[in-house]
Amino acid sequence: MFTAEFFGWIASILTTLIFIPQIIKAFKTRLTADISMLMMILAVLGNSAWLIHASMTKNLPLIVCATLIIIMSFVLIIFKYLNEK
Repeated sequence: MFTAEFFGWIASILTTLIFIPQIIKAFKTRLTADISMLMMILAVLGNSAWLIHASMTKNLPLIVCATLIIIMSFVLIIFKYLNEK
């Protein structure tokens, strides 16, 4: 049957996919004014805490998810900063 780790991977994949449409839209339209910088900063901080927790508990799905979300958040932060400069 399905294990807790299976659902961990499903949750990690789906949670990580949330950012992809926004990144694609921002790169295609070059419109970043509606992207909340506060939300991106909170995403980095929150997922950094999750990454620490996941590392301490050796939770691989959460490590992967938190790492990818931190990277994608930084991509949006940098793109927003450069685009609105």
